[in-house]
Amino acid sequence: MKDDAILINSISEYVYQTIIVTLDSHPQWLSEKYRKYPWQSIAFKGKFTAKLGAKLSETQNRDAMVTKLLTLLQSFLSPTFFVSDQFTELMGNIRKYTHPGLEIEAKHYPFWYSRIHQPDAAFAILLLDAENLPLDSNLEKILGEICTCPIKIKLAFGNWRRLGKKDVDFHSRGYELIHVPAGKNNADLKMSSLGSSIWINYPTAKEVLICSSDGDLHHLSTALQNHGLNVYRISRQGSELLVFNSQTGKTEIYSLVSKPIIPSLDDFIAQLKQIIQEEQTKTKTIWIKLAKLDQLFQEKYKLTLTQVLAHHFPEQKNADAFLNLKQDFVVHQLSDNSHVYITLFDILLPQETPPKKTPTSPKKQVINLNSKSDLETALVNIVRSLTAEYKKEYVPIGYVATEFQKEYAVAITKTMRRLELGSKFLKLLQSYHQLKITKSGTNYFVGIIDSYMRNNEIVD
Repeated sequence: MKDDAILINSISEYVYQTIIVTLDSHPQWLSEKYRKYPWQSIAFKGKFTAKLGAKLSETQNRDAMVTKLLTLLQSFLSPTFFVSDQFTELMGNIRKYTHPGLEIEAKHYPFWYSRIHQPDAAFAILLLDAENLPLDSNLEKILGEICTCPIKIKLAFGNWRRLGKKDVDFHSRGYELIHVPAGKNNADLKMSSLGSSIWINYPTAKEVLICSSDGDLHHLSTALQNHGLNVYRISRQGSELLVFNSQTGKTEIYSLVSKPIIPSLDDFIAQLKQIIQEEQTKTKTIWIKLAKLDQLFQEKYKLTLTQVLAHHFPEQKNADAFLNLKQDFVVHQLSDNSHVYITLFDILLPQETPPKKTPTSPKKQVINLNSKSDLETALVNIVRSLTAEYKKEYVPIGYVATEFQKEYAVAITKTMRRLELGSKFLKLLQSYHQLKITKSGTNYFVGIIDSYMRNNEIVD
């Protein structure tokens, strides 16, 4: 800007004439100190325009010059001036100096002028410094819910050559991408320059979201507020997003760390059972250390047991939380309180231990499991075999699941998911007409209907 003396002199002259008109029609808009200056004096005019020109010549480009001019005007003009027709006319003419011909500006930023003079309902504009504030789709959705008006215009400023593939993401989300050259605060300067004419180009805009962690945009925020727009200042501090509402004066805080998705209690139980069964098969050990179970769960689901258990059983330790699941799990702690062990309730049903099979037991026929009907045949065979082995009408449904895994080397729940039969083993058993279910306390048992009929048929 140092070499553009003619441009700076023209702007300084126009600003001076605007102040003269303002002093004549609305002297109260100038602060008391400046009202006493000899504005009509030719000598003072020369001194004022020279000093203003010197200040503007310190800037590096035209966007920075507009920002600098706004800052200087705010130092001696009241907020009322910035919502007046005089200010609107001033900025419109200043932009003709800084960006000669609106048609040239529109060539670079067609979105900025395409809606001028078009009737429109109230809406919000989002200005984003993409270089220093990450704003993914989830956080953008939060900002959309904070606004009272829909966000219709979204501008992202940055040096896109240095931002990898972020331009693709922002473009896919409907952002207009404003490229700025490398350099400190260039994105903020361009944002301030374009933002300073929002009320001129979009008279129905009611809210503006300024998303930048830099503090150089305070003057833009003030100018927009003075013109009657509600401004949200969005900044980042560590892993938190701060949203300041200029209308309410309150700051809301949002976490940038994605919250983990906690599974439902039923899904969690099914996940744990599968992990325990796989570990038991691998180690040939019934009891699994709670610490080991936590490690395996983290590796598979990227969550800790504490995160899930604390959600479903607040203010309880992990071992105590498992006591709420005694229908599915058994907890054992050594006397020295050093380790806690977990196993499946199905395997350690009180007062019942599966008998050891003799080596001469006939090998069961393995069925291909390709449908719900195939699975029914397999489960009926297992239940019939177990009821005969135990010499009882019913057996715990956990025994059926364990025997199924032994025979087919896969968990029953995994097979159900493959066949798209859901994850509720009890519900599946209840759907089969050859099986009957009974409940004792909190435990479920299953038997064969045909065997029950044979045992209870009337003998002539």
